[in-house]
Amino acid sequence: VHGGDMEDHKNSQRHWIKDIGPSVETNIGFIESYLDPSKTRAEWEGFVACVDKVQSKKLNDLVSNAEILISKLPWDKAFEKDKFHRPDFTSLEIITFACSGTPVGINIPNYDEIRQNEGYKNVNLGNVYPVPTINTMLFLSQQDKELMFKHYKTSLFLIVALHELLGHGTGKLFQKLESGKFNFDSNTVKNPFTNEEIKTFYDVNQTWHSKFGEISDGYEECRADCVALYLGCFDESMDVLFPELSKEEREEVLYAAWVECCWAGIKALMFYSPDAKSWQQAHMNANYCILKVCLEAGDDFVRVEKTTGSDGKPDILLTLDRTKIHSHGKKAIGDFLHRIHVYKSISDVEEGGKFWNRYSEVDEFMTSLRQIVVDRRLPRRLELQHDLEIVGDREDVNYVTFSEDYEGIIQSHIYHYRSCLLYTSDAADDLLCVDLGGR
Repeated sequence: VHGGDMEDHKNSQRHWIKDIGPSVETNIGFIESYLDPSKTRAEWEGFVACVDKVQSKKLNDLVSNAEILISKLPWDKAFEKDKFHRPDFTSLEIITFACSGTPVGINIPNYDEIRQNEGYKNVNLGNVYPVPTINTMLFLSQQDKELMFKHYKTSLFLIVALHELLGHGTGKLFQKLESGKFNFDSNTVKNPFTNEEIKTFYDVNQTWHSKFGEISDGYEECRADCVALYLGCFDESMDVLFPELSKEEREEVLYAAWVECCWAGIKALMFYSPDAKSWQQAHMNANYCILKVCLEAGDDFVRVEKTTGSDGKPDILLTLDRTKIHSHGKKAIGDFLHRIHVYKSISDVEEGGKFWNRYSEVDEFMTSLRQIVVDRRLPRRLELQHDLEIVGDREDVNYVTFSEDYEGIIQSHIYHYRSCLLYTSDAADDLLCVDLGGR
């Protein structure tokens, strides 16, 4: 697509979603609108990846069982798509991803009319998962740190798989069509919270983002994460994704996933502006709302306390009672998920916005926690992308790696863009100390 015509890009995405099960996956274009306050201008990105066939089999099995899991979600079938378009769902090993920040999972295209009526693709980016260290896990007990370190990859896989396929991939938008008819039965479908007829909907040419505006991204990411936490509580999800794990190991993975989402809500406070009283990042807003929901679950299911660290400075301790995930956590998240899902489906901006803003609000106690989070912030994680090198007479490919430090990052960029260097001098060659055979 060279002309910049949106219809051309839409058609390219229609072709892309029909390319099922490739060994090499790629996409390019203006995709995500997270960085635009109006949620209309998207950021340019492109990636090339190879498929992890072992993990992809699990994800394809999840797709095969999708209708069973969808039936367990907390809303009536009238608020679900008339037909679930089974997408291609693969786990990828990224070779290169050009954007401002590489995600761990993708569900695209973002065009509502294509997603609703034609389908979409899900991808899990396995080698993008951040590798934690116990020393960088703040605000958790030592026991939780060790468990999170043990299960960080499996718990994140659980969240990403369910988030992308059954979070972003579910839900019907109640629309008025160009013919003047509706895509729902206005005579029989009722608002489950008022028991009244549906009075709001998406008019012709209206989209989810255009109606819900600046809250739409955080709202949708939260909805998808809630779907992941909720469905993670069912054996059917675990049977598909972790058939090799024992019941005890599965419970540990589930516990790690819930801790991960609540813990992210604490760290998210870094991205809240007390002066503007607004959230600066959609995913962080989503994480915080999940934390608030879990805190409201009661019976000390989740607790957040101010403590004093070993350095004598103010600290925070987050605890989650694993024995109450199924009794308290699942119900709290399910009730919250039901509301935000229905408000999105019926385009109830007024009630949905009020409900969302209540959970997004940062009160005095949370503002005091934010200062501790800011004071204890760690350096931002940096990304390092390795490379491939064709050697010989195009008969072999070597994997070129770089050291995971600042020098490695600099060398990687010189290597990636070596054909673009204005000066191919000996000095540049000296900077690029790379063993082309891989290391």
